[in-house]
Amino acid sequence: MSSKAMTNSHDCAARAPWQWRLAARSARRLAPAAVERWLAVEEGRVWLTRSQRSLDGAEDLWLSAGERLPLPAGSEWVAEGWPEARVVVLEAPQQ
Repeated sequence: MSSKAMTNSHDCAARAPWQWRLAARSARRLAPAAVERWLAVEEGRVWLTRSQRSLDGAEDLWLSAGERLPLPAGSEWVAEGWPEARVVVLEAPQQ
C-alpha cells in the first residue's frame, strides 16, 4: 500500500459527520437533540454561544484544544472557530 493511499484514508476519516472544521469567520448551529451530547475541541479555539439563556446566565464560552463541554439535552448552540478549529460532537451513552 502506498503512503498516498494511507493519507487519503485518513483524510476521509476527518470528514466524519460528527467531526468538522470551523473555518475563520464562519459559524455552525448545533440544533437541539433529545439526549445529552459532548462537544470536544480537537484543534484550535472555539467560541460557543447558547441560543437560549442558561439558568446561570452564562451565554458565551471559550474552549481550547483538548477541552470539552457537555451540551444538555434540548439545548441549542452556535460554535465559531477563533480563528479556526476542529471539533467533534458525541452523544452521551444511554444508561
